[in-house]
Amino acid sequence: QSKGTLSAKRMLKHISGKEKRLMRDVNHTISKKIVKFAVEKGVSVIGLEDLSGIRDSTLPKVSKKRRHNHSSWAFRQLQTFIEYKAREAGIITHYVDPSYTSQTCIRCNHISKNNRNRLSFRCEKCGYENNADLIGAMNIEHKTRDYRYILESQGCMSATRTNA
Repeated sequence: QSKGTLSAKRMLKHISGKEKRLMRDVNHTISKKIVKFAVEKGVSVIGLEDLSGIRDSTLPKVSKKRRHNHSSWAFRQLQTFIEYKAREAGIITHYVDPSYTSQTCIRCNHISKNNRNRLSFRCEKCGYENNADLIGAMNIEHKTRDYRYILESQGCMSATRTNA
């Protein structure tokens, strides 16, 4: 690199996009599997967390040593791939507000910061226990089902995409 030879420049150019190409390939593979699963199961709406602004809100909590990994996270690219592949398959993509999804009990709907302790969830009110991330995913699923029900009741299931 310091010599500036043609072969050194060529090698740097090749290496520079390696991580980007890898993440793009991984995201394509994952999105294909998600949409294929949805088609096989007859799913009409795929629910995703609305992660806009996630980098700004979480960056102060990340140590300097881990900032590169945090900023390299290609979640938006994955969402975009899922969106366009779902649209091609006639499936609606719905973005759900992630606020309190991992602090809300799926049994009694009690919301509290004390319900979640790192990776574990235990409802203060009813005592229900489970993995906190799984609880968040289940709450996103419930919100997506509610959205699908609203679309079906209004006769709007022919829509191809939404960002509501």
